[in-house]
Amino acid sequence: MRFRILILLITCIFSGQSLLAQTTTEQVQLAKEYEMNGDYDKAIDIWKTLYDQNGNANTYYKYYYNALLNSADYKELEKLVRKQMRKFPDNPTYLVDLGRSYRQQNDDAKAVATYEEAVRGLGKDKSQYVQLANAFLLIDEADFAIQTYEKGAQEVKGYSYNYELANLYYRTSQYRRSMETYVEHLLELPGRFNNVCNGLERMLTDDNAHMMLQEIIYARIQNNNDPILIDLLVWDFVQQKDFASAFLQVKALDKRFREDGERVIELAEIAQDEKDYDAAISCYNYVVDKGSGAPYYYVARNGLLNCRRSKITETNIYTREDLLSLKADYLQFLNDYNRADYRAAYINSELAKLDAFYLYMVDSAIARLEQVITWQRLNPAQLAEVKLVLGDLYLIAGDVWESTLIYSQVDKAMKDDPLGEDARFRNARLAYFKGDFSLAQGQLDVLKAATSELVANDALKLSIFITSNLGLDSVAEPMEMYADAELLYFQNRGEAALKRLKELEKAYPGHPLLDDNYFLRFQIAMKMQRTEDAVAALEYIRENQAFGLLADDALFALGQLYEQQLNNPEQAQLCYEQIILQYKDSIFAAQARKHYRRLRGDAIN
Repeated sequence: MRFRILILLITCIFSGQSLLAQTTTEQVQLAKEYEMNGDYDKAIDIWKTLYDQNGNANTYYKYYYNALLNSADYKELEKLVRKQMRKFPDNPTYLVDLGRSYRQQNDDAKAVATYEEAVRGLGKDKSQYVQLANAFLLIDEADFAIQTYEKGAQEVKGYSYNYELANLYYRTSQYRRSMETYVEHLLELPGRFNNVCNGLERMLTDDNAHMMLQEIIYARIQNNNDPILIDLLVWDFVQQKDFASAFLQVKALDKRFREDGERVIELAEIAQDEKDYDAAISCYNYVVDKGSGAPYYYVARNGLLNCRRSKITETNIYTREDLLSLKADYLQFLNDYNRADYRAAYINSELAKLDAFYLYMVDSAIARLEQVITWQRLNPAQLAEVKLVLGDLYLIAGDVWESTLIYSQVDKAMKDDPLGEDARFRNARLAYFKGDFSLAQGQLDVLKAATSELVANDALKLSIFITSNLGLDSVAEPMEMYADAELLYFQNRGEAALKRLKELEKAYPGHPLLDDNYFLRFQIAMKMQRTEDAVAALEYIRENQAFGLLADDALFALGQLYEQQLNNPEQAQLCYEQIILQYKDSIFAAQARKHYRRLRGDAIN
């Protein structure tokens, strides 16, 4: 009997607690509904009850406080805050709550006095400064948050609050002080370099801002030779794409710390990625000049060759003498290096591509790589890379069967590797070139799910191109003619490719492939260094194919031509502006905006 009574009592207790919890939840919801409807008196009654029942729960205090503030019941509010201050005398934020009520009553003098009292009351506890500053920030009193941290910097040993202050100086538009404080923070904690750069980047909106930062850094360098300051200066030069100035600083650091060129190599790679080839070449040459005994000597020579090749392939501004000079340097590198390893294989592959695609010496290029694939020191992946290039060379030479055989060998050897996927894509592309669209489409459908993002994207693009153009016309001949023109272009037979494209336009005027036809003409003209023809092809698309899929591609390419090769910034700006206004969803929109702003005179980070 007693046992049953005990069970009943326990059940009642837990049922009561559950009911109480449920009731509290309902009360909270009801109070919030009252507040939403502007019925603050009823909300205040509920919050007061909950606060009285849970005096140590800050949540209910805040709800109660906000309700009183919204209803302008300042007398009751002050009583509440002072009661809370008596309960928790070590919490400085209640004075902020009190000062906020004075602000709302337009008693700014009293509010300021209360805020200052809160700051004065802080001692040596680091966490209290953060707590009070955050309380000020929640009510947009950033100046008092700054005062809080500035006092903390004086009172708390071992912590300066420089990072917090730098952010607040930025927030209150005190940009010079913000920059200076970020620099001080970096000197204290060099490991926060990226955080400091992210903070500074928000302020570097024009040339004057960059100059201000550089002045601050130079002034600091006078009293502190910490290399982290040079790193920051170099970072700022890189943001401005002033690689020449960055190189001067990095070179000085390299000599000072005897770094053997490592930092200079890193800058060279950044400059090359940004297509400042001359600056990159200067960096690489500096390391090469250290001599063959330097640890980064061959890395620099390799990078130098890559950079010079990129300058040729990316700009199409070169002479035959430039090509022959680059080839001679490739050969000299191989002679000096004198090894049969992956680096030598890579250089041989690049030299073979130079021979085949630019010097039109396909047979010697093939012979070179046929020799390389016999090297024993190459692992399967390295061998596959060389074979993919070799397959392309056989395709240039017109030996389709040998080309597809080599691609298939790589596919089999590297089945589950991105290199194998690349080989399968090249075989699919070869089927497309030869007009076997169903075979190509079947292979491309599988490759859309490739692990290699590059292969997957290329496969998707070609698949969509085939489907959209074949689906529009039951006659396959236009696609066959266009694919044949692409093959001829790949094989360096530019005149034959142009002839094929003209035949296509004549036989099928107004065909949906017309924009592709002219975009390919642009690519052929660029490869053949016929800039005027390239511009004409793009202008045709601009004027006649404004609603075509390649309209934005053509506009961006045209802008690049006007800006970088024809020295016509006005026309370039018009092209970029047209993309911004008419093709807002284009993948080129962000880049066009960046180029447009630079040409207009804005500084771009």
